[in-house]
This record gives sequence, structure tokens and C-alpha cells, in this order.
Amino acid sequence: MREAEKNLVFEDLFKQHFRQLYVHAYGWVHDEEWAKDIVHDAFCRLWENFDRYADQPQLLSLLYTFVRSLSIDHLRHDQARENYLRTREETDEDSREDYASYEELMSRVMAAIRRFPPQTRRIFIACVLRHKTYKEAAEEFGISPLTVKTLMARALKTLRTQREILLPWVVLLFAWHYVL
Repeated sequence: MREAEKNLVFEDLFKQHFRQLYVHAYGWVHDEEWAKDIVHDAFCRLWENFDRYADQPQLLSLLYTFVRSLSIDHLRHDQARENYLRTREETDEDSREDYASYEELMSRVMAAIRRFPPQTRRIFIACVLRHKTYKEAAEEFGISPLTVKTLMARALKTLRTQREILLPWVVLLFAWHYVL
């Protein structure tokens, strides 16, 4: 098919069938702009492969197939995007709640630590918050590692018995330093 004939056939198809293809696409996606874009994409797909399809007597059927396929692709993509946004929103809400709970719990733990006797507080801060070993803390404060171990055991026991610190996992968070 010559280029001039190709242009005329394509132009006639576009002028005669754009509206009905648009209605078909709108029936799938229920959005005017997306329906127009889908029909436009269907015509672009036909134009790009026109030489391959020019022999077919039912180009309109082929266009309907393109519109249906592109509409389904749009709906799948839209559904995937909605699922992603919903999941992200739920995750963000959970993260905010978790962070608020964590902040509240940590403020209670820090208040309990401030009530420790001065030497116990210094040892606990050195071992847990500054990540020093018992030996390093003992050298820093000029006491024996056994004393550090005893003071840490008292501190952790005190934290376990505090009524305002309700979650045992906070104690576990600090307890792993106990074995160092």
C-alpha cells in the first residue's frame, strides 16, 4: 500500500470511528481523559504497525481489540497503584503509632534511669547508652568489673519492677548489654 493510500485509510478510520471507540474505552475506565488517551494509543499502535495489519479487512475490530487491551492494562495499573498507596498509607500510620509508643516508653525508661543511685546511673549509661563493656566501664570509673556487673544487675532488676515500664521487651533491649 502506498503512503498516500495508507494516510487516507487511516484518516477515514480515525474520523469515522474515534467517537465509538472513545465510548467503548469510557465504558471500561469511566474517565473521559483516560478514554481519549486509550483511543489515541490504540490508533498509534495501529499506525506503527499499519503495514502488518493493512491486509486485514476488519481494522475496526482490531482497533476495538487494542482499546480493550489498553483499557484493561490501565485498570490493572490503576489498581496496583491504589494498592501500593493504601499499603503505604497503612504502613505510615503504623509507623507513626509505633514511634509515638516508642517515644513514650523511652521517656518512662529514661525517667526510671534518672531515679537510679548516682553510681548505678553512671554505670548503666556507660554500658547501655555508650556501649562500653563491663571491663571498659570498670576502668573508666576505677572499680572492679564484678562491681559493674552487680550494679548492672540491680539496674536491670529495678527496670523490670517499675510499674510505668509495662513492656518487657524494653528490658530485653537493654539486657543484651548485660552479657558484654
